[in-house]
Amino acid sequence: MIPRSVHFAFDVPGATAAIATLHYPADERGLEEARLTGAVAADLSDAPWPLVIIMPGVNVGPDTYRWLANRLVQAGYCAVTYQTIGDLGPAGSGISPGMDMAALAPDVIGTRSSAPAIQPLLRALADLTGPMHGSIDFDRVVVGGHSAGGTMALHNSHPEWVPGLTGVFSFAGHTMIATALGHGEATVVPIPSEVPIMVISSAHDGVIAASRDRYRSDKVDHDPIQRTFHEAVQRDENDSWFAEIAEGNHFTICDPVDVTSGRSFLESDLRAEDTASRDALAQLIVAFADQTCRDANGGELQALLSSAAISKWERR
Repeated sequence: MIPRSVHFAFDVPGATAAIATLHYPADERGLEEARLTGAVAADLSDAPWPLVIIMPGVNVGPDTYRWLANRLVQAGYCAVTYQTIGDLGPAGSGISPGMDMAALAPDVIGTRSSAPAIQPLLRALADLTGPMHGSIDFDRVVVGGHSAGGTMALHNSHPEWVPGLTGVFSFAGHTMIATALGHGEATVVPIPSEVPIMVISSAHDGVIAASRDRYRSDKVDHDPIQRTFHEAVQRDENDSWFAEIAEGNHFTICDPVDVTSGRSFLESDLRAEDTASRDALAQLIVAFADQTCRDANGGELQALLSSAAISKWERR
């Protein structure tokens, strides 16, 4: 088995454009047959494959998550990365996971989906022809994301909004909501939590530290990610997790980091060579997907959390 990918466009309400890449387990015995087209047949030995959707951060190109998508493929998953182009409010126009800001208003939040890209993406994947046609298990879908993408994943942790949803993970994302959307200062918004949740942070997140003015004006300690796990996650079935990467920062999930876009300049040290933290993050995500898609009991995940790469963790 080797990782391969196919690329496609899809339509998202309110977005100027949307493109995606599906990474899948391919049969390397088909390389000669694909010599002229590059379309390598899927490895169907364990198909259909569970699906992981990776939602991007704002102005973070999806290629930076390719390494993670390939790790998931090697673990027996299909993984899709994508980007929408649309209005980012004060930041102008750019890359987004797809966000319905009206659905985040105080009197609406939690009553409907705020992620308009997910269902069109799932429909586009189901309609794909070519090497992966019919090989995705749409009853086993994990949605995760980075930064704003992680926030969108958390807010949409309900199978009614994401068909087939079995689990949600977030890295460097939280549900402390911006005061510009009409919420009170330092408000952490509850999420549906109808499936297991994994909330992952980094001990050295310069972007979150620099963004506190969006959420509060006081001088109280600002830890919106751990507060999200404590206050927003309503689930209490011993299958949800919080973990902090000891030497990570906001862009640990990115390889490479695009320093020409987004807010990577807010990190004093991007730690591009910190492969240990990135590896620990990938192992956590794969073990969590195994728990939610393959009925793993969480023992492997708990063992990973005891490593030196993790500075603190909780289970509930």
